[in-house]
Amino acid sequence: MSKGTTASSGLVANYFANIFGPAQRPAQHDVLAERAFAALYGGGAFVGQLRTRLALPGYAGEGPRVAAAALLELIA
Repeated sequence: MSKGTTASSGLVANYFANIFGPAQRPAQHDVLAERAFAALYGGGAFVGQLRTRLALPGYAGEGPRVAAAALLELIA
C-alpha cells in the first residue's frame, strides 16, 4: 500500500519491498542480495519481515511503534 511518499497510490507493486534503488537495477541487486542472504543464513542470523502497517488508516504512528516493540522483544 502506498503511503504518499511517491506519486503512487493504493496497492502498488514493487521490487524487494522498495520502490527506490533495487527496481532500477534488478540484475545487479539480485547478485548482491543473494550474496548477503547467503551470508546471513549461513551465519545463523534471523531473517524476517517487519510489518509496520504504516499505510493502514490509523496506524501511521501505532503500527511502527508496535512493530518496533515486537522487534525489541525478539532480540532482547
